[in-house]
Amino acid sequence: MQHLEVAEDRLEPLTTRLALAEQITCAIRWYAGAAVHGARLAGASWQDISVATGTSEASARARWNAPRLTRDLAEFRASAQDELTVGERTDAGETVRRPTPQALIRPRALGEAFAVLRERSGVTVHDTARQADLALDELCRILDGDFAPSWPVTHMLTTILGGNPEETRIVWEAVHGMRRASRLSSRDAGTKLQQALRGLHLAAGCPPPEALGRSSGLPAVVVTDILSGAHLPDWRTTASLVSGLAADPEVVRGLWEDLDYARIASSSDADVDSGPAC
Repeated sequence: MQHLEVAEDRLEPLTTRLALAEQITCAIRWYAGAAVHGARLAGASWQDISVATGTSEASARARWNAPRLTRDLAEFRASAQDELTVGERTDAGETVRRPTPQALIRPRALGEAFAVLRERSGVTVHDTARQADLALDELCRILDGDFAPSWPVTHMLTTILGGNPEETRIVWEAVHGMRRASRLSSRDAGTKLQQALRGLHLAAGCPPPEALGRSSGLPAVVVTDILSGAHLPDWRTTASLVSGLAADPEVVRGLWEDLDYARIASSSDADVDSGPAC
């Protein structure tokens, strides 16, 4: 989307803008398919899918059956491989490519998270490749951490392996150097931060509290409380824990600030409500 906005601002040729728009269309179509696939793996019926998507059950089956998803995936891959980018222009009118965002976590972290999920689920590599419609060598590259897939593929692999996409999402974003910036309610901010920390714990191979306590400098009981959701930490504790998980604390700064902002806003509202009547 960002590339398309830049292309619009610069009045790039229509063919370039249409090609960028088609990439977005393919990504949206595949994301919808991945979401439906994940819901089906979680036990949703085609009737549930039809209600959620506002279509008939027959239409949902026809739109998101296995052959259709396979074709959409092939189109998405082709679009991703041929992805167009819009670079920066110098004063001389030359176009140069923007530097790739710096990863906020070790490159193999996502593959390590998948490895833990696969061991927990007991799903074999061959079965995973078959369900995801990925070539075996491509899946092995992902599991080995040599290649970070797109988010739709990451979402699909997570659901196939019985994981929570909200937890692997933060790892995927960190591998690609992304930072979250938003404003959430106190409850949502706390949930997102907990999911992010559990995702980083997963990517680190799920070290026991004692080992993580040594690497982070935190008491094991504090580590346990944070990962279980019993305790929402301050920033210093959060940063220590994330560093102990071999990730850059900046990965979760936006989420922690959301939580802190929500706490302050909630406290301010309470003070106003409890104040003297005019």
